[in-house]
Amino acid sequence: MNNKRQNMLSQKLSNRRLLVDLLALMFGLGAWIGVNGIYVQLPLLVNEAPEGWSLPAHMVMLVQFANLGPILYTLYIKYNKWACDKYITYVLLAAGAISTFILAFLYDKTTVIFGNKHSTALLSLMFVTAIVGCTSSVLFMPYMRNYREIYLVSYLVGEGLSGFVPSLVALIQGVGGNPECLNNTKSGSNVELIPYYPEPRFSSQTFFIFIGTLLFLCFLAFLGLNNLSIAVGERVKHSANMETLPTDTRAPPSYKTNSGWAMSKQVYSYLLIMMGMVCFLGNGTLPSIQSYSCLPYGNVAYHLTVTLSSMAGPLAMCLGFVIKMPEVNFLSGLMVIVVALSSFVCYLAVESPTPPLQNTWLGEFLVVLSWILISGLIGFIKLGITTLFRPDPGRGLYYTGVATQIGSLIGAIITFVLVNHAKLFHSYSPCLLVAAN
Repeated sequence: MNNKRQNMLSQKLSNRRLLVDLLALMFGLGAWIGVNGIYVQLPLLVNEAPEGWSLPAHMVMLVQFANLGPILYTLYIKYNKWACDKYITYVLLAAGAISTFILAFLYDKTTVIFGNKHSTALLSLMFVTAIVGCTSSVLFMPYMRNYREIYLVSYLVGEGLSGFVPSLVALIQGVGGNPECLNNTKSGSNVELIPYYPEPRFSSQTFFIFIGTLLFLCFLAFLGLNNLSIAVGERVKHSANMETLPTDTRAPPSYKTNSGWAMSKQVYSYLLIMMGMVCFLGNGTLPSIQSYSCLPYGNVAYHLTVTLSSMAGPLAMCLGFVIKMPEVNFLSGLMVIVVALSSFVCYLAVESPTPPLQNTWLGEFLVVLSWILISGLIGFIKLGITTLFRPDPGRGLYYTGVATQIGSLIGAIITFVLVNHAKLFHSYSPCLLVAAN
């Protein structure tokens, strides 16, 4: 029996080239690692950036504006007869690597715009990396159709690791602990206390250099996919009349087809609304207020929330490889849990700077656990909805992408206005409370 299993394993490995698997994985890693790398540094950046706790809201809005990349690419291939995806991908990966290396030396530089300081370098360079990530959905994955189907899984694993790897490195980096209040009184009877943030194990500059190096390796991996003979040999030849898109975008919305795929109109619409809702929360609203819900419980709680929740999403989506995907009713039940947990963390954000159970281990535990569960459940629901639409030979996956972008954009705009203009959320300073006491 063991010999039979070993023979099956060796047969599977002989039908693929592990070096091509590695190249495809590294290519997928380059999709979102730039944006995710900047995001997991937020616990170290928000205390120094002039935007303060509203920095995440600015970053979320930038990611939404970066959808200009796939829009321009779509218009380009529609109106330009000469379109070479290979060279566009080279430019994107190179731009991502270069911008991240530059970010390592300029992330803390600020400029004055309309009388206020802004993290111009950080936000501008993040916008470049966000364009790489957003455009990858319409460029990188379709490009893998040039290779045998088995290597698409390797690419998807790499794309999942683009969130996991930066989180793991940031977890090792740490934040040095919660801030200490130092006496800065120079004269007079009024005591002035200022927060001192302990240094992490290594700086943000070192972290960004590491991410930039990985992006450069991703660029080399794509170079290898196109030029190494072992990778060129794994390409497939497409027939001249083969559809170049994953779905037929000219087809009408189809609920029942001759291919055996069937879904009622009500369920079809319901799943698209659910996808819009989870993206409204997961991509637009919740990341913008994360600092307000976590930082009152301390820097360590915020750091653990950002890093562990960034790991939870990819890990939850990996479950799709080992378990049978759930039915609509089960996804609906998970959606109820997501809404309940999201309401809880939004309540904590509104109650900042003095949320319940502050300065207790239970409060820190609950806020970290809530964010991990939210991220994991949202990732699983998105995977479940996409899986249900995958057999649709019509425009199911296309509309899923539309629902994702609309939900994310609406959530980002609403929360940006609430954070920066409605003044619904308030920052917390531990030293003000100490001074008051």
